[in-house]
Amino acid sequence: MKGPASTPPAPARIWGLLASEADRVVLFRRGPSRWTRVYLWDTATDTLSPGSWFHGRLYEWMSDLSPDGEHLLYHAQNESKRQQALAMERYGVRMWDWTALSKPPQVHAIGLWNASDGWSGGGAFRDSRTIQVNHTDLTKQQLIRPPGFEVLHPTGTLRVDTFRVVLKRTGWHVAHQPRRWIGMGEADPFTLRKKSLELNFISDQRYHRFVRYRWLAEGPSPDLEGATWADLDRRGRLLIARAGRVFIWRGGQEAELADLNADQPPRPAQPA
Repeated sequence: MKGPASTPPAPARIWGLLASEADRVVLFRRGPSRWTRVYLWDTATDTLSPGSWFHGRLYEWMSDLSPDGEHLLYHAQNESKRQQALAMERYGVRMWDWTALSKPPQVHAIGLWNASDGWSGGGAFRDSRTIQVNHTDLTKQQLIRPPGFEVLHPTGTLRVDTFRVVLKRTGWHVAHQPRRWIGMGEADPFTLRKKSLELNFISDQRYHRFVRYRWLAEGPSPDLEGATWADLDRRGRLLIARAGRVFIWRGGQEAELADLNADQPPRPAQPA
């Protein structure tokens, strides 16, 4: 007698950050839910280099890639007792939420700010050597000052709206800004466009946030159903992440670059 059919694992969820002045993309591959792996994609050669596994949550919408593609500013969270004990041992502080600067595809911090106050976290590049972090008390929150970088903090209580800054730098413009985006669902999304590609940020009544993409040009259309990320690279190619796989679409043809579903985290967890 056969047992109950097992439920297949959910596909990996992928989000990408483009460099505005280089042929580089950082991919965040999430799955299982508390694991993320970082990859560096050279879009000039279509070489994909795997990097660090991170045990915890990397907030991709609050992270940024420098214009030259050399550095990654990311917002992370790990509430485990092991992580908190490690932070106390290394820095003498309680820390479960932080902003860090690294060299992708690694997450090893060369700049670090404690974001465990319920407000801080994330930021954006002003240029390749100037970063603005969502931290108002740099003297207290800065644990590692990154050499060679100027670090700015928000003016007053105004946070850096990271995903808008990041997307605008790489060619997106706002097409529709709802008065009340949070909780409005697909009826009133926050909409951006980049040439023929439309991106809709959606937040439902349970505050779950996700994206929907549409292709606006006439003629052959790419398959954007279920896409977790899509963007146009510097050569005008459409890059798509869908069901844990990465594709390139150009001239009406889609080619698969990589299937990242089989990539699984190490055991036991290793410190970032």
